[in-house]
Amino acid sequence: MNPLLTKSVAEIRDAFASGDTTPLDVLDATLEHIEVTNPVINAIAYVDESGARAAAQAATDRLRAGQSLGGLDGIPVTIKDSVHAIGMPWRHGVAANADLKVSTTDAPSAARLKEAGAVIVGKTTMPDMGMMAAGVSSLYGITRNPWDLSRNTGGSSSGAGASLASGIGFGSVGSDIAGSVRLPAGHCGLVALKPTQGRIPHVAPSTMRSAGPMARNVDDLIDLYRVISRPDPRDTWSLPYEDTADIHAPLSPAGLKIGVMLDMGYGHSVSEPVAAVVRDAAAQLSAAGAVVTEMPPVFTYDPYPALDRLFQVRARTEWESIPEARRFEVLPAVADWAYGAANYSAADYSRDTDSVMRSQEFVRARSSEFDFVISPVIPTVGFGAEEVGLDLLQPLGHCSFTAWFNQTAQPVSALCFGFSTAFGTNSGMPIGIQVAGSRFADQAVLRLTKWLETHREITMDWPIDVAADKIGAA
Repeated sequence: MNPLLTKSVAEIRDAFASGDTTPLDVLDATLEHIEVTNPVINAIAYVDESGARAAAQAATDRLRAGQSLGGLDGIPVTIKDSVHAIGMPWRHGVAANADLKVSTTDAPSAARLKEAGAVIVGKTTMPDMGMMAAGVSSLYGITRNPWDLSRNTGGSSSGAGASLASGIGFGSVGSDIAGSVRLPAGHCGLVALKPTQGRIPHVAPSTMRSAGPMARNVDDLIDLYRVISRPDPRDTWSLPYEDTADIHAPLSPAGLKIGVMLDMGYGHSVSEPVAAVVRDAAAQLSAAGAVVTEMPPVFTYDPYPALDRLFQVRARTEWESIPEARRFEVLPAVADWAYGAANYSAADYSRDTDSVMRSQEFVRARSSEFDFVISPVIPTVGFGAEEVGLDLLQPLGHCSFTAWFNQTAQPVSALCFGFSTAFGTNSGMPIGIQVAGSRFADQAVLRLTKWLETHREITMDWPIDVAADKIGAA
């Protein structure tokens, strides 16, 4: 593995400035690494070599002329299959979309990356319609976790998680409707942010789906956030420009009120290895002067059926948009789950929407008692690569700790804070925590996440010592 690919974005920028390397050199190393790595992990859906080479050449010329466009100029990144980019195919993870024409517009995040001089190498894999929190797709097959090829990447930004963990690219843009950037970050040992809705523009506009950055460390994540969070009028929820001058400074937890959420009151229970990692984070915050309180169960009832039905309707709607002769190509786990939505009425949908809105206010009110809430990303230490989740009948059912923050529109980060020490298939796998803040507090969430990153008692030896070695042995 080329040592360039193990560096941070800041280190690459320094190497550009000193003349030790160029954007073309880093792109070449990235493309070579994709050739070796992707056949094993299956994370890259499309490589735009000609477009990436043109962007890298332009960045090299700018840097030589002293006309850098900023922090991401010449840095290789990827975008999710669901993010439109001119000249690249948009397939949404579905085999029935395999021969769709290429995109003719840039989504907001793709446009901002290009404006900043980033080198978009290509697109990453995802499950069908983004409606599973797993790395299984009717079009792309199984995307594998570089930490252990028998384990799942999570989803739906599955390829983004696997590619970053294996050393492909220095950042990736995914999208998150129930945890889809945080879940792969949790499975793959990364950092990610689901922003306040509107902080990172996305199309089509949505009150619960957001584009979100993913990276290997918080500073790289922040660099990506600063670019893709710039406003775009095509998203009707797009927020005004924000000053990010101090965003890299860690936020001291002294005096902060921190809630620890370990029980949603329904769904899958948190396994002991996951709970232990969350409590480790809580202990670090407490030792630094935060007032840390373990929260009682969030819900006193089961709110998930209504939310699950709304997701079913969403999946069924897209399934019906596919030509009838090709609908059989949708992954059965998604198609079968969405089948029940065919029998729901408009009144059913309205009642479920009202129910979800009541539940989201319940979560918001509980969270508002604290400055920040920390919780697991997923309740267990992952699952097998071929599985679609912890429950075949509810492919998003294990997203209880992530999905409700999409409904409340709060910003939430994910950060690897430990590893499983259990024997067997889960040994040595990353365990992620979430950091949730109040709406519009995206920068504060990132800054506290950076503080936690600097105080975690683990060493991230990847990608070269862990992920690349396992890939090489496969």
